[in-house]
Amino acid sequence: MKFIQVALTALIFALSMQVVAADVEYKNLNDEELSEFTDAIGKGNMEVIKKFVGQNIDLNDGSEMFAWPPLLMASGKNQTEAAIYFAEKGADLDYVHPATKWSAFMHAAYFGNEKLAKYLAKKGANVNLQTKGGMSIIRVVKEEGNQKMVDLLLSLGVKEDGCQTKECF
Repeated sequence: MKFIQVALTALIFALSMQVVAADVEYKNLNDEELSEFTDAIGKGNMEVIKKFVGQNIDLNDGSEMFAWPPLLMASGKNQTEAAIYFAEKGADLDYVHPATKWSAFMHAAYFGNEKLAKYLAKKGANVNLQTKGGMSIIRVVKEEGNQKMVDLLLSLGVKEDGCQTKECF
């Protein structure tokens, strides 16, 4: 069951990232530029990212990118430097994807990215948002077997509340 959940999550994310390049303009980006920008986020190509952010991209609008604004994309691809850059440029730290209900902090925790999790918490991200089904990110990380991250999350004030049964989805 856990494998299926992880596989489905990865598939949904991968498909949304592939389809995004075919979407309409993202503010002042044409299709080719949008593809280049999203590819740069996925690869952590800071030179290209900075070029596009310099074009006044709205870092909090994911409407043209299937609800994946740049900070969420970067954290979902485990691109620490890019995620921190977007946060420093004013990205909404508590943006939650409407389908998955995951935030940038949740992605950092899931990937075991201590640096990004600590940064986002210190910067003021809500560490107690819950996933789809009302689960704490601690439960998800526990299921992955990452006790070190569980301990870090607890030290950052993450609560172990929310759905505790297998039927949380």
